[in-house]
Amino acid sequence: MKKYFKPTWCLVILLLLMLPIIYLLNAKSARLEKANDVLGEQVRNMSRTLIQQKKLHEANLELIRILKSDQTNFKTRLEEFAKAYSKISGSYVKKTSRGTSVKSTNSTIEDMIKLNNLVKNLNKDFNINSALTVSLEKSNTELEEFVDALPTFIPAKGKITSPFGMRNHPITHIKTLHKGVDIDAKTGDPIMAAASGKVIYAGLSDGYGKHVIIDHGNGFKTIYGHSSKLLVKAGELVKKGQKIALVGSTGKSTGPHLHFEIRIADTAVNPIKYIEFKPSTQ
Repeated sequence: MKKYFKPTWCLVILLLLMLPIIYLLNAKSARLEKANDVLGEQVRNMSRTLIQQKKLHEANLELIRILKSDQTNFKTRLEEFAKAYSKISGSYVKKTSRGTSVKSTNSTIEDMIKLNNLVKNLNKDFNINSALTVSLEKSNTELEEFVDALPTFIPAKGKITSPFGMRNHPITHIKTLHKGVDIDAKTGDPIMAAASGKVIYAGLSDGYGKHVIIDHGNGFKTIYGHSSKLLVKAGELVKKGQKIALVGSTGKSTGPHLHFEIRIADTAVNPIKYIEFKPSTQ
């Protein structure tokens, strides 16, 4: 029996048994090597990506630094401008020239109000100190009140039948200064305040008949004559466009109409320089 298990046969059998194991080991090694190559490529790609991201991050950091610097500079300049604007707008309201064209003044102040609102909103966006925002809101309110107090609202619907200036009085037939304009209207038609202000007179006189006088501040006053009925009293505060009386023909009048005057420092001025009336019938 020993002759069948010679060393040579044993070696052959052992080799035959080892071949599958060697094959499996080689195959596994090849797969591991391939997987290692793939992993190595992924690692290299990741390294390149990380390098690019690092460069991009550094660039973003620099951009953020620049933006922060620009924002700080802009905020500082905006704050300086807001302070200057608040001072200028307040000074304008206090020192504006009386007697200049209200039309142009009104337009200028409306532009100032728009600018004021823009600056105020930018202040909120950039979180500028609240004291400055309050100051801007105050100047904005003052500007709006100033605009409301300018006589720019047409006091009655109708055309001018008798303009401002020298004329022969329709009743006395004496050449005198017509201190206002006569607006054609029907009895009972509404009369509106040309601007906001305080009623300083609401009563009757021989010349103006039933009439209202409103003080608008800054030297401006308006007079509304020959009314059939007064709707306000002395001491009352009125708003621009508010109905204050009804058209009539009281006092020295030849028919229903509104006699309207604008006075600056108690001097009568031509209302057509301040209000855009309908074209005259003359």
